Amino acid sequence: MEDNLAHTYKRANSYKFLSQCYYLPNEELVEKVTNFALTEQFFAELQKYIPPVVTIDSLEIDFTKLFVGPFGLLAPPYGSVYLESKRIMGDSTIDVRKLYEDEDLEIIIKDAPDHIAMELEFMYYLIAKEIQSTNEKNLRDIQIYQQKQKAFLNSHLARWLPEFAKKVQENAQTGFYKRLTRLTDVFIRRDLKTCASLNNQQPYPIRG
Repeated sequence: MEDNLAHTYKRANSYKFLSQCYYLPNEELVEKVTNFALTEQFFAELQKYIPPVVTIDSLEIDFTKLFVGPFGLLAPPYGSVYLESKRIMGDSTIDVRKLYEDEDLEIIIKDAPDHIAMELEFMYYLIAKEIQSTNEKNLRDIQIYQQKQKAFLNSHLARWLPEFAKKVQENAQTGFYKRLTRLTDVFIRRDLKTCASLNNQQPYPIRG
């Protein structure tokens, strides 16, 4: 039981960390990468691609060209682009927003709810709720939040992450974003296997 809970904490922390890596880079990000790499060996190699090896400016330029624009995004960070033939704010976006609302979560950034950072953070939230339920010995809620994790990965994040990661690999100018998306892809693939062992619930349907 303790080993399982420790692994669940590790999953939650990894999702939180990855979410933070997909915001505009700054000195705080450098500190987070450095500190997290000390505790999670899987992400240790990211240290090779942050200051002082490269500058914050070079990371910001690459981030902007990949994910912000203004002259077209080289690697759009929105699920609907990949799930709905390059369409932004489609049915899948509405579905994600509804899932957040079902959990009484407020969207606090001015962006589409299916942004990669937000979907990663939502997985962190679902795992955190599982941990809370475990500490409260609430078996019903443990199962509910395990099911929600599996469903969200299968219906949303894991469906579009590989293609997103491929676009970043093809277009990124810095090693940081190339490696970050590679690690994110590998992590999600592994977590899919973890979630598959939790229950046999079918993914949430896309709401029209």
